[in-house]
Amino acid sequence: MKILVLGCGLVGRLIATDLVRDFEVTVLDPDAEALAMLSRNVPVQTVTGSALDRSLLGRLCRDAAVVCGAVPGRLGFEVMRLVIEQGKPLVDISFMPEDFLALDELAKARGVTVIPDMGVAPGMSNLLAGRGASLVDEVDELRLYVGGLPLTPVPPFNYKIVFSADDVLEEYTRPARFMEDGRVVTTEALSGIEELDFPGVGVLEAFFTDGLRSLLTTIKARRMVEKTMRYPGHASQMRLLRDIGLLDDQPRTVLGTEVIPRRVLAQFLFPKWKMRPEDGDRDLTAMRVVVRGKRSGQEVLCTWDLLDRFDEPTFTHSMARTTGYPCAIMARAVAAGLVPRTGVLAPETLAGVEPLFHFMMTQLQQRGISFHETVTTARQSCR
Repeated sequence: MKILVLGCGLVGRLIATDLVRDFEVTVLDPDAEALAMLSRNVPVQTVTGSALDRSLLGRLCRDAAVVCGAVPGRLGFEVMRLVIEQGKPLVDISFMPEDFLALDELAKARGVTVIPDMGVAPGMSNLLAGRGASLVDEVDELRLYVGGLPLTPVPPFNYKIVFSADDVLEEYTRPARFMEDGRVVTTEALSGIEELDFPGVGVLEAFFTDGLRSLLTTIKARRMVEKTMRYPGHASQMRLLRDIGLLDDQPRTVLGTEVIPRRVLAQFLFPKWKMRPEDGDRDLTAMRVVVRGKRSGQEVLCTWDLLDRFDEPTFTHSMARTTGYPCAIMARAVAAGLVPRTGVLAPETLAGVEPLFHFMMTQLQQRGISFHETVTTARQSCR
């Protein structure tokens, strides 16, 4: 059975490496050097080119049982549409700004299954949120916390990245949506700071970011929030940069030269923020999903905690592991027929499919990614 992976970046490489154990894998990417590096170490077929090339994509999709999308977010929606038009199922991690549910009718018409946002957050956060919602009759509160962090914080920012600095800065400027009293409310990113004592890490700060995405429409809750976790002090640093205009994406003229402040800042920050494992840098991923609701008159509290660290035996970033493995495992599930519906299916809508949910959790645990689950109930007092 053949699988096509679109993208050979940090996560695309891991997806291909994982899938090659059970499938014939072809990887498409415009970066010939990245493809050559992958093929030297992993027995995959590589093709240099763009996933937006309709003719090339059609040829590569022809024999593929499943396609995995790991392209930049700005390309994600169009690539998703092209794959659906080829009549192929897709599991995707591209953090696209567009509403992927707009392609649902097209996917149903072509009879294909598409699972977007299937990384860690969004992705596993959605799946576990959906799982918690399926365990109660009504959801009072859903809270999501996630952070990709350096194992050892280094001042002044106490932060390192494995992805694009520009993408991180965009996350700090995009208005954050959350739900209060059943209504969607918008607030500034980096606001709503609270402290969390996360086991195995210590005290972290959590602030609003716009990560709920499809959850705002697929799960009914009285209150729903998503926050990004960083080491304390990071949010105030980023707010300062934002408030003086350095996170703006509109062109400014400086000394007679037109520049985009955010891109200039990213150029300065990337050398400071870039994680260098070869120099001893290590990362961790911390996530907490909390669902509180009622079932048969009882209060139910469901919590899932994840703490994952850089994998020394494979020399793999935690953020790549926790993002790429869910995508690869879901692709296996689709190939095995464990996903019973067609259309564009947000991960949370699949949490009630027992064989699929247990397959995902078991496969992740086999790869060393374990979620600590706690479910408690308490009978409400009657007055």
